[in-house]
Amino acid sequence: MKLMKNLLILSLATVMFIATACEDEKAETPPESATISGTITFSGDWPTTGTVYLSVQNTWYPVDAPYATTTISEYDITANAYAYSFTEVAFGTYAAISVSWLDPEDTNPATNQHIKGVYGGTAAAYFADADSITVSEDIYELTGLDFSAAF
Repeated sequence: MKLMKNLLILSLATVMFIATACEDEKAETPPESATISGTITFSGDWPTTGTVYLSVQNTWYPVDAPYATTTISEYDITANAYAYSFTEVAFGTYAAISVSWLDPEDTNPATNQHIKGVYGGTAAAYFADADSITVSEDIYELTGLDFSAAF
């Protein structure tokens, strides 16, 4: 009798172990933010004065502060290219990614930023054809957003 009881307990413990081991793993934690990255290819002579900015724009043409911005130095450029990455980007739609040059000689904030390149946009269209970017829990890593900028 004692042997049967021990075998029954052992059998139940084995079934419980197998059932527990076969449970679905917990779902992966959803991402909380996104990453946007690519390469900018520059042409022309780097400006000797002023600041070059790379920005993720909320609106296009820019009429307010960008969502995110960083400066680019000519020392950041390798073989006329700059690899960029914006991390921890809040989910949403952004109007453009742009490169601009701040002219230190022009003190008018309405005219002192000169657009030099935009993701998906062309100079022929005055960059009005910029591509918007959408990031979400499902689309949280946008890579290869490459474009050109000309000085």
